[in-house]
Amino acid sequence: MRAPFLQTLALVPAFALVACGARTSLLELDTLGEGGASSASSSSSASASGTGAGVPCSEELCNGVDDDCDGQIDEESPISGAACLTGLTGPCANGRVFCVGGALACIPDIEPVPELCGDEVDNDCDGRIDEGCAPTTNGCSDGTREAFIEEDLYPLIAGCAGGFTVPGILIDPLPQCGFGGGNTGQNPAGLGCSASDLCARGFHVCKGADDVALHSPTGCDGAVAEPGLFFATRQGSTGCAYCTLGDNKDPDVCTGASCARGCATSSITANDLFGCGSVGRRPPICGVLDRTSGDLCEALKGPWDCGGDGYDESNQVIKPGATGGGVLCCAD
Repeated sequence: MRAPFLQTLALVPAFALVACGARTSLLELDTLGEGGASSASSSSSASASGTGAGVPCSEELCNGVDDDCDGQIDEESPISGAACLTGLTGPCANGRVFCVGGALACIPDIEPVPELCGDEVDNDCDGRIDEGCAPTTNGCSDGTREAFIEEDLYPLIAGCAGGFTVPGILIDPLPQCGFGGGNTGQNPAGLGCSASDLCARGFHVCKGADDVALHSPTGCDGAVAEPGLFFATRQGSTGCAYCTLGDNKDPDVCTGASCARGCATSSITANDLFGCGSVGRRPPICGVLDRTSGDLCEALKGPWDCGGDGYDESNQVIKPGATGGGVLCCAD
């Protein structure tokens, strides 16, 4: 029998337990078969084997009893070895049924092991891949950083320059050109790319001030050395350069034109862009983020283009050019 992995046992389906554990009264059992021993003789055999006087021998079940009177307990079960689902994730999801301690259990075919970095497998079967591992790339899809350049100091965040022509940054923009953006890549203007295509696989456009604070030990300090660069995040705002750093989701209060404080980010809190940089205005309330775009990106200039609605810039923004910065990318 395989060594049980008791901490990850999952019950087999109810029908299996019924099939293996539910029996009619022992007094109602038929004889063992044509030409076989009667219940009386079986009872004698059971008594001789030590299972208790008057208890007939029967098919071995997973119940901590020597049902077949052979001197062994739970040595086999009608459904032992049947395929089952463990309830774990990743490579530990599939298993086989075994009898462990008088009860049926689903033992994984592959047991959890400590997480291995870089193999993109959930080795410890906790639903996360490569958690706690340092990223294997520098964070930008083209392999070059333009902010947070010192990777040894900032392994979990990068400023990635380049263009994107698919509008919007506030609500997680899906990659559209296979992570083919970047100012030093083959598509510096980002034709057909979203903002997410500036980040490498394993990174995402930073969600906002809290995400930047989590990934950068210095916030925006030390992010950008060159002038004229702005790196946007997915930070929301209700206007007046007040960032959405709270949890209020009331759509009647928290809009792009309300200037309300304590709001959560939503699709309608899209006033202006916020991030780190060496160009742009200083927001009065935005956590660690130190720059904002101003109305219709007037504080950033081209190629930043925030559309024509002064309350909805972060849903409409595009940047059809490589200069002027790009986005902040945080490790997943």
